[in-house]
Amino acid sequence: METQVYISLPQDLLVGSEHFIALVAARTITVEIPDSYLDLSEESWAMPEVVAIQRLLTIARMNIPVRVRWHKKLAERAFVSPNLFPLLAVVLCLDNAQHALIDKNGESKKVDVQSSRLLIYNYRPKADMFSDTQVLICADSRGHGRPKSLYSTKSSGLMAREDFESLVDRLLAGQAAINVSTSHAVVFSQNIATIVAELFENTDIHGRIGLDGAPFKVNGIRGLLFKRAKIAKKDIRSTGGPQQSGQASADGAKGEVSDALEISVFDSGIGFYSSYTKSMLTAETNLNEEWKIVHKCLERHYDKSIPSHTGMGLYEVLRALIFLKGSIEVRSGRTYGYRTFEEGAPKYQLESRESRERPGMPKPVLLDMEHKFVTVPYPNEPLVGASVRVLVPLH
Repeated sequence: METQVYISLPQDLLVGSEHFIALVAARTITVEIPDSYLDLSEESWAMPEVVAIQRLLTIARMNIPVRVRWHKKLAERAFVSPNLFPLLAVVLCLDNAQHALIDKNGESKKVDVQSSRLLIYNYRPKADMFSDTQVLICADSRGHGRPKSLYSTKSSGLMAREDFESLVDRLLAGQAAINVSTSHAVVFSQNIATIVAELFENTDIHGRIGLDGAPFKVNGIRGLLFKRAKIAKKDIRSTGGPQQSGQASADGAKGEVSDALEISVFDSGIGFYSSYTKSMLTAETNLNEEWKIVHKCLERHYDKSIPSHTGMGLYEVLRALIFLKGSIEVRSGRTYGYRTFEEGAPKYQLESRESRERPGMPKPVLLDMEHKFVTVPYPNEPLVGASVRVLVPLH
């Protein structure tokens, strides 16, 4: 067993499963954040940033001591605007990390990052959401789990659904990318608000506490991420799911690129399987059973008539994505599934028009990210919590 592992961000969190499993076998980890981080980020997101965050949280929840080495040029930007760098903002919020600043001569000096954390805790989303990546972080284990931009100032609960709609309306206002009629823009905004509210409510219900019902005391971290992404339209037809700009399709060709809005959530909780079964996910747990549980979560509906409901609300997200012609990716435990309603997507994922209960509505089914067109799960490395990523094309 390795006693110490060095990780350079972002690329070492974007590696294959076998290499990542070697990381969690370490006893101490040194995280290097080079000055080239921004250039590497533009080129190297072989997987969604939110999954890289989930991997980082998996390491953190194992209570492995982490030493973070910030190179000065990058730190000058990240420390003053941490919410524009989601992965780095999570690094700043880790409970078991010591931070050091590296100057141009390679000299190391301890640094206090509390001022950057305060910027994260008090951040309010900006109206120019599409031009900047933004992340809202709930640092639950640090006592900063209810940011004012997402929680009611009159109670300790989430803000009302209409307030989520107001938040989305404010963020979407005046965006030239949405060049549609007023009526369409209203429905567009309402569906985006549904997605944001449902996904974030999931983290509030399922991402804050352990199986014992107690809040996480160490590295209890959740987040809501917005960014403008690039997707290749052609890849939707050739591989079954959207890919980021620059990624090749199955036949090696690059598809037509279009703008998209990414909405992602993540948490360091117990994940879908344990939330549903109230039992620990282990290596002995049957993968097909875990996949089945993820789908049971997908079937649940938000129901305000049940005060203690534990519905995941993901079906409401699927319904919204039909109108938006978007896609969803779900990563929890060892499972990684997706669903797309974009142009060219298979129509068998919808109920028939003759269905008595849900004519034309989505079937609560995910396809496997590795196998693409099949519902057979592929075993990935186990990760804590859950991450959900939604992509909505901007026409």
